[in-house]
Amino acid sequence: MTVTPPCLDAARRAVARSASSCPGRLRLAPLTLALLMAGAAAQAAPADERAELEQLRATTHALIQALVDSGLISPEKAQTLVQQAQRARPAEAAAATGTAPARNVVRIPYVSETAKAEMREQIKQEVLAQARSERWGEPGALPDWLSRIGLEGDVRVRLQREFFSKDNITPNDINGGWRSQDQTPAWAPDLANTTNDRDRVTLRARLGVSGELGGGWAAGLRAATGSDASPVSTSQTLAGSDGHLGKYQLWLDRAFVKWQAQPGQVLEGTTLVAGRFANPFFGTDLSWPSDLNFDGLAASHRRALGSRAAVFAHAGAFPLQEFSISGADKWLYGGQIGGEWKPDERTQLTLGLAYYDFNRIEGHASDQATPSGVDAGVVPYLTSQYPRSVRQKGNTLIRLNQSPLEVTDAAVWGLASRFRPIDLTLAASFHHFAPVTVRASFDYIKNTAFDLDDIRRRSLTPALELKDKTTAMQARVTVGSARVDKAGDWQAGFTWRRIERDAWPDAFTDTTWHLGGTNYDGWSLGGEYGIGPGTSLGLRWTSTRNLDDGQSLLFNGQKNFSNADLKIDVLQVELNSRF
Repeated sequence: MTVTPPCLDAARRAVARSASSCPGRLRLAPLTLALLMAGAAAQAAPADERAELEQLRATTHALIQALVDSGLISPEKAQTLVQQAQRARPAEAAAATGTAPARNVVRIPYVSETAKAEMREQIKQEVLAQARSERWGEPGALPDWLSRIGLEGDVRVRLQREFFSKDNITPNDINGGWRSQDQTPAWAPDLANTTNDRDRVTLRARLGVSGELGGGWAAGLRAATGSDASPVSTSQTLAGSDGHLGKYQLWLDRAFVKWQAQPGQVLEGTTLVAGRFANPFFGTDLSWPSDLNFDGLAASHRRALGSRAAVFAHAGAFPLQEFSISGADKWLYGGQIGGEWKPDERTQLTLGLAYYDFNRIEGHASDQATPSGVDAGVVPYLTSQYPRSVRQKGNTLIRLNQSPLEVTDAAVWGLASRFRPIDLTLAASFHHFAPVTVRASFDYIKNTAFDLDDIRRRSLTPALELKDKTTAMQARVTVGSARVDKAGDWQAGFTWRRIERDAWPDAFTDTTWHLGGTNYDGWSLGGEYGIGPGTSLGLRWTSTRNLDDGQSLLFNGQKNFSNADLKIDVLQVELNSRF
């Protein structure tokens, strides 16, 4: 049986009553509460301790008055606390003299100094624990659920100058420009400007919220700007949505639910995510631009191999286009394995090998007329087209609507090649020159699905000649601070890139390089300098040129626009702010 002195019982009850009656930020500090307990117990103490406890009670009253003077509690609240402590004393005295109904209390006529010290320490620790958990006396204390909510955002204002070579073929050249293409094969038939330099200011604003739900569950949302629903850019060209300082749209950029296995669980190291979320794969912007997000499901697993190595795996399934009247939905499937290794404390190497299957995105030409009558809108037709809303430039295209009744209509384009690329990425970080960090990466892509016989069959063009141009490479070196988070932080880098026309679907390429697309090589040089907390200035120059595969004429003598001159330089000056 636990033996509890009556003075401690009275003190604890007084503390409980005072704690329940005070708002969180007005509750007494733990040590002051402990003194108040001792003062409340003075009447029930033995005579030889009464003088000491009376002195302690006087000290407690002085401390309460000091708290009132400092503004931590109000005079009314201080009076309430003193009255609560006083009400506890008569009851204990009556019980001690037998004038009140007997209770099952073991009375201790004497409490040793050691016992008193233990009681004080026990009470102090209990109150301290409650104070920490409930954030007593903390100005602006918020409810506990808010501590599980996180906010993040960024704003970027960019001045961009686009320089076009005067040697470029114009979109509507009298002798046949980019937009004159109407037969298989074709390249970039949507180009509208290839010769007129352009100045513009763009804005990117993103705001995200995430919540930790407990048990490894989390959810998140993010909204972002964007001139359109493009998958690869959230930049909004400034001039008003319809010109003349009109307002802009916000798009749902991310919305996801995530589960992460907790330490000690069977699936420790595993993460599952569903909805619309950030790129789950390791790699560079040669494959997936930084603004791009994924729709669908993804799973990741990471396992440490000692203190210096780890292996990881990623996999996912992502819908690209869904049809209500056709089973030929388009999907992206991806898988990746890789590893990390630290040969020493200042060096880290990461290697990843990914395989992607862009399922059913290739084009299938048809020599049948558009369904009409009762078949209109019911019979699928040309569902394999590569939509103009997402395609950029560079990939080889085939004409899909080849019915003799529709040869005079606008061409409907589809991708000539299938796409099942492998992506090998190697990255290294060197911290030998602290505080300067050196990072280097190399990325290699090969589209393994290019098949000329298959393209001839699907394009209904048996005599088609087309070279296999299906590789891409990028090398990058960056030096400077690990992150640009405050004034004085800096980074500078150089990147070289080469991406052949059918190495990667051009819809999913960075919009700075060559203003989007494939079939070019070039370089980029730039840097970023911190000018304040979370704020930096950036400068970058990117120069690219169309590739030449040495093939001058194609089917029916049509000009080979895969080799046409297209030289583009891009200057970007930007102000970034992150929170």
